[in-house]
Amino acid sequence: MTTTPSRDFDRPVPLHPLTYLEEGEEVTVGRADIDSYGLFPPDGAALLRRMEAGAPPNAAARWYTEEYGEQVDMAEFLEVLEELELVVKDGEQAAAATGPVRWQRLGAAVFSPVAWALYGLLVIAAVTAMVRRPDLAPQYQNLFFTHRSLVLLTLGIVLGQVPWILLHEAAHALAGRRLGLNSTLSISRRFYYVVFVTALDGLVAVPRRKRYLPMLAGMIVDVLVISGLTLVAAALPDASGAAAVIHRLLLSMAFAVVLRLVWQFYFFLRTDLYYLAITVLGCNDLQTTARQMLRNRLMRLLGRPERMADESAWGERDRQIARWYSWLMVAGYGFLTVTLLTAAIPTGIRLTEVAVHKLGADFSPANAADVLTFLALNFWEPVFAACLALRAWRRRARPAASTASPAKETAHAAG
Repeated sequence: MTTTPSRDFDRPVPLHPLTYLEEGEEVTVGRADIDSYGLFPPDGAALLRRMEAGAPPNAAARWYTEEYGEQVDMAEFLEVLEELELVVKDGEQAAAATGPVRWQRLGAAVFSPVAWALYGLLVIAAVTAMVRRPDLAPQYQNLFFTHRSLVLLTLGIVLGQVPWILLHEAAHALAGRRLGLNSTLSISRRFYYVVFVTALDGLVAVPRRKRYLPMLAGMIVDVLVISGLTLVAAALPDASGAAAVIHRLLLSMAFAVVLRLVWQFYFFLRTDLYYLAITVLGCNDLQTTARQMLRNRLMRLLGRPERMADESAWGERDRQIARWYSWLMVAGYGFLTVTLLTAAIPTGIRLTEVAVHKLGADFSPANAADVLTFLALNFWEPVFAACLALRAWRRRARPAASTASPAKETAHAAG
């Protein structure tokens, strides 16, 4: 337990500028400058507002008792505030009020009414082109835009997606910055997938109805990318020459974007649709609650109650939804595991056999470089995902420096 420094409870506690968002029986309170937020009951938020207005802890505690007929442990309450970094530390200056964030105007322009009209015309034009020319519609054959080189084919599929992945994440960031929210981009994993993640922690401090666009912005851009690539491919001849290769490459990239769009429906992997679902359902941290609920069920079966998670930390809405969502998680991870064993691993073995056979037929330096590049492009993702998993396991295995107060409950949202 983190100890609270000795403090005069008859003197006001300096606090950083705070934001409050009241939703139902919870109030989200935090600092927008560092994206640190906590969930408080309405009476706890009222107590914090009293202290922010200048009331010393003892005076605020007396007010709380008069108002709600209960006593409050101010030492523990202050400890929660300090863990959330809401209290100005000794020698620290109070944070300045947050102003416009970078790219906020660009975000507003990208999602303006005029832009939406143009996006609609783009999608309509692409759908019309697909209807007139069915060969432009997404289909798995489009992935194989060349048969001349395995490396060129793999480079087109793998590296051809990098700009569209970054554009997907940029859309999340711009939709958030349109609301004045900061964002961070990082690399993570979902089971055996490597993913880019845009963190928009400040979403928890904006009204629920304003969170939907930042969550869906990436998928919207995916649809626009598919439409744009299809229209450009439609304008190029597909008979022969460099233009024909570009035509097939564009359709290959478009189909790969379709596959990434479908992947968003694996919402048990915390995809964009997962965050949309928990927002609509009014949940706070459904994934953690569901995992802990599954763990507790297993520990009960094994007769190990001492290893069960603390259920008192679960939100009531999370608890309700997790009762069925936890089984959906089991089914989803089971499906991906079966896919790994029956499709991904056999495919990897087959690709390795093809590469070894090709290398054995011609051991020249050029062919060896071609084969090794081909293997690296095909196996970098599972290897990198395994490294991320190992690093996460080592981090969890380290003894914690301190134990967080059970009274603190933070909420984060990412797109």
